[in-house]
Amino acid sequence: MQDVLIIGTGMAATALANTLADKARVTLIEKSRGFGGRMATRRREGFEFDHGAQFFTARSQAFQQFLTRPVEGACIAEWQPRLTTLEAGRAPYKREWFEPHFVAAPSMNSLCKESLKALEGNITIHLGCEVGPLEKIDSGDAPFRWRVFPKQTDDQREILGEFDWVLSTAPSAQTSTLFANTNFSHLTRLHDAKHLPCFSLMLGLNAPPKLNFDLATVKESSIALIVANASKPRRGATHSLLVHSDNRWALENFDADRAEIEQQLIDASCSLLELDAASIVHSDLHGWRYAKTEVPADEDFLLDEESQLAACGDWCLGGRIEDAFLSGQRLGLSLVKLLNS
Repeated sequence: MQDVLIIGTGMAATALANTLADKARVTLIEKSRGFGGRMATRRREGFEFDHGAQFFTARSQAFQQFLTRPVEGACIAEWQPRLTTLEAGRAPYKREWFEPHFVAAPSMNSLCKESLKALEGNITIHLGCEVGPLEKIDSGDAPFRWRVFPKQTDDQREILGEFDWVLSTAPSAQTSTLFANTNFSHLTRLHDAKHLPCFSLMLGLNAPPKLNFDLATVKESSIALIVANASKPRRGATHSLLVHSDNRWALENFDADRAEIEQQLIDASCSLLELDAASIVHSDLHGWRYAKTEVPADEDFLLDEESQLAACGDWCLGGRIEDAFLSGQRLGLSLVKLLNS
């Protein structure tokens, strides 16, 4: 069996690992302390926030089949929130979804976490470790391998391992940096894929907010989305509001002082919701630099057989959670053919 490194533990990495687990010796390395990538959940001071992706759909047969497996099916629930649109100077107006929308439960990272944990014994997972330089080991007498080092280590002799294949599920810009000193043939495609940032404002309240919605889309504002976290199935009954900024506004302000950004979003939220600022007993801000795909790669994945490197993720196909799954699964199936050849 060959040794395969998967960078990340989000949905693309989860699909990859499930496809390759019994075909190779698979190792996953994740820079965060938890699973899920942008399917993220944060708990602070008794409050709970899904501060990344809010929901997902399942339109393809492949993703539907994955979600109906016993482990994965136990980690999802359909969400039917009260939907509205908010716009300054106009009365709120209701809207509807015309297809099922799902959340992972009891938190957004549960789906990736439990799916990967079900593979324990067949895969190795390292959390809280960021991959740094890749060094090609080529003796000339045997197929080359990649020696992988951690990022920013004082001990240059420390290595994370040696692998036949390195597969990145990180955003295209981060993958481009990781593969910069390799002969990866798709570096231009990585550069061409573009992302937009987003701020996630997490508000904990001392009483239930008086809302006539569970999810609000906001127009003509620094805010794009407001979600009552407790409205999702199998969540705790905490008074938690999640506010996503507008992507273009985040792009213009991403390098600004974070305390100022947080206060601006708090002020905008209070104004939109007629919320008393004194009711906010907890606030936190997270910046997602690669939150939304602006320009996708328009490929299922990027695979370079000669360099034994590949990249996949939602940014390959469009940006949805299902896109991440399909990209990862399709790369995995293609790699299985190469490993068996």
